[in-house]
Amino acid sequence: MKDVPTIEEFQQLILKWYEENGRILPWRTTSSPYHILISEIMLQQTQVSRVIQKYNDFIKKFPDFSTLASSSTKDLLSIWQGLGYWRRAKYLQELAKQVITKYNGKLPKNIEVLETFPGIGPYTSRAIACFAFGNNEPFIDTNIRRVYIHFFFPKETKVTDKSILTIAKKAVLKENPKTWHYALFDYGSQILRKTSVNKRSTTYHNQSKFEKSFRFYRTKAINIVMDSSNSRILQKTLIYELEKIFEKDSVSFQAKSIIDSLIHDRLFQLQKNMISI
Repeated sequence: MKDVPTIEEFQQLILKWYEENGRILPWRTTSSPYHILISEIMLQQTQVSRVIQKYNDFIKKFPDFSTLASSSTKDLLSIWQGLGYWRRAKYLQELAKQVITKYNGKLPKNIEVLETFPGIGPYTSRAIACFAFGNNEPFIDTNIRRVYIHFFFPKETKVTDKSILTIAKKAVLKENPKTWHYALFDYGSQILRKTSVNKRSTTYHNQSKFEKSFRFYRTKAINIVMDSSNSRILQKTLIYELEKIFEKDSVSFQAKSIIDSLIHDRLFQLQKNMISI
């Protein structure tokens, strides 16, 4: 094979590898738009290995849009615990409410409509449209980007997503976009994961550490409240508990800022100096 393969050579290589090495994941064996939606939101910035069990637990607890829409925040966060980026859970619940009230309980197929929902951007909308409804419009994530740069841009140092999409539109299997994108995911995550290919993308940026980050202490705050009696705690007590943690960790965050951000995201409620979930 030449330095840069033809589209046909590329397709054959990826599909042959996937046929022999593709992962079997629970959300890949369903045609349920609801299940696929849950998996795609969970997979945003979270490793597959961490998502698998949480996905199964979530589907068991909230089997449809109706049960998700009517769930308590406490039940929702209890299931979500361990996935991080907590606001995604609330986005999902708000999305479920909109699907019920505006779309008769059925997730819309249209990409532009999907993008109007909270927590869904250009990538997630296209992934859902592909895996749930067979839409063949190509899309890019970290793993897919890695594959295209590796094969089609071996010497370029500043590869744009626009350039990648030009190739992706030619390469996508229009008769089976679902399998094609799963194959790209797996090749990128298993064969190319340890390479530095994505550093040649114009979208590349170093991922900030979670430990001792603002998000890290948001999780600490949520855990403190969830572990409190009836998931309620005096605001001043929560501030005190957080400040003890800050002092121990030698960080300079403000407890009030952490709490306010969680109230803003509707993960916390504040009533009469009491914080609750």
